[in-house]
Amino acid sequence: MTDRHVGVTRRAAPATDAIEQAVASAAGVMPSQVIIESRCDECGRPHGKPRVVFPRAHDGSEIVVSKSSAAGWVVTAVSIDARGDDLGVDIESSVQMSRARVDEAAFSDAERDLIDDEDAGGRALLRTRLWSQKEAYLKATGRGLRIDLTTVDLASGLAPDAVIVEVPLADPTLVLTVAMLGQDPVVVELLDRP
Repeated sequence: MTDRHVGVTRRAAPATDAIEQAVASAAGVMPSQVIIESRCDECGRPHGKPRVVFPRAHDGSEIVVSKSSAAGWVVTAVSIDARGDDLGVDIESSVQMSRARVDEAAFSDAERDLIDDEDAGGRALLRTRLWSQKEAYLKATGRGLRIDLTTVDLASGLAPDAVIVEVPLADPTLVLTVAMLGQDPVVVELLDRP
């Protein structure tokens, strides 16, 4: 097995050109040369998972990207050696998640049991970790939030067809997760930008 590398850039919001900047940096081109397309697989309209049209990776394969935002941050994940496997990234704030009422709609029975079994002080962080893992995974699969979220069970922290990596951050209220389809190991590098 060969490691796959993901660079995650975290910038203060707003960062409307975050994907172009991250791809340009990873591929060694100017941001103005980067062409991103977002087209929904279901309706064909210009929204959905971003795809890098140009540039290509050194081996000619597609550069894969994902983007997320929360708590005043925008994160972008880029891999130039994904070997055809897609990725997703998610950043969440446990402060914001503690106010959300998502358990019944978003979590499987096993995930809700984990949350319920957690002591009161740790529930918000566990809920945030599970949600971040789920959202990153669903972005990687391209399904997003259009499915019954309770059917995706990541209570074990593992996905059958992906590697999920939690990226440690200095702020204990933020959770950053990268998910990449396939089983080869994933190495994540955090590249903070002002």
